Amino acid sequence: MCIVWENVINITIKDIAKMAGVSHSTVSRSLNDSPRVKLETKDKIRAIAEKFDFEFNAGARSLSTRRTGTVGIIHPELYNVYSGSIFSNSLISEIMKRLDLAGIDSIPVFSENRENSSSNIRRLTRQQKVDAFIIVDSLVSAEDWKFISKFNIPSIQLHYKPKNNPPEEINYIYSDNIVGGKLATDYLIEHGCKTIMCITIKSEHPEILDRLQGFFLSMKQHNLDVDKNLIFEEECTVFNGEKIIRDYSDKLDLIDGIFVHADIMALGVINELQRQSYRVPEDIRVIGYDDIELGTYFTPKLTTIHQPKEILAEKACAKLKEIMSHSQDPKVVLQEIVAPYLVERES
Repeated sequence: MCIVWENVINITIKDIAKMAGVSHSTVSRSLNDSPRVKLETKDKIRAIAEKFDFEFNAGARSLSTRRTGTVGIIHPELYNVYSGSIFSNSLISEIMKRLDLAGIDSIPVFSENRENSSSNIRRLTRQQKVDAFIIVDSLVSAEDWKFISKFNIPSIQLHYKPKNNPPEEINYIYSDNIVGGKLATDYLIEHGCKTIMCITIKSEHPEILDRLQGFFLSMKQHNLDVDKNLIFEEECTVFNGEKIIRDYSDKLDLIDGIFVHADIMALGVINELQRQSYRVPEDIRVIGYDDIELGTYFTPKLTTIHQPKEILAEKACAKLKEIMSHSQDPKVVLQEIVAPYLVERES
């Protein structure tokens, strides 16, 4: 009899033993690196385990017949860097709050293990620690997307537009950063700005490029030339916002508006402009992006683009609850792009 092992996610030690032609105790010893098993046999068994994404975990066996009631929240490394993580922190907190209200536990992790770069998506799935994923990262690998698709793991892409070839039927909801970039630039132009500096972020995440695209689109629609010498790219910190203004200080009289692609950098920009005796917004208008609470504590209060994290989190968690409770046909996918909006304050 020919045994077909395709698309098996809950493969067991006994299954591996059948494929390797050994006893299940030999498999267990091999996966525990026992010296009692020949290296050749260990290598054979490990190759089978890797092929079927099996990870030995004694605790997982007790979960094989029930759901965990837990969701994995996959987020990018910037979540752990203060200067670039304020918005991400607030978004993750909003997601966890919504999951708590739905009676669902959560495990927030990076997409990759920081020590060995292995996939946390695969690890959490193999160990049966989660029932589903909310993916708050645009840089999840193509291999992980294939894994999610192959084993039909309930998931939803949130906030970030995915970069690495996700399946077409994936659930997603994210903010339209092209619209956001255009809104910010339109605001400056409508308030009389014609020579606009654009400060973007060094990042692989596609939404940053979308904000820049929105800037170009607005400038073109208003028949304004883009001076590429006024486009700067830096890591997302307050200090880099200050540094760009310091380095450009001898030419600040040429500009009348600045679009900064993150609030945290915009606060540094305003701080340095004021240090150099420029009035904001009378001399130079500044607009940020994200609408972090910190922007309301400074003078002038920061005008910005609000990313609708509340809507994103609410819709994503509601959809995931439907999927996990089997209350809706899994073939019905959520695919929505939400428009950000302008928050006008003092800058």
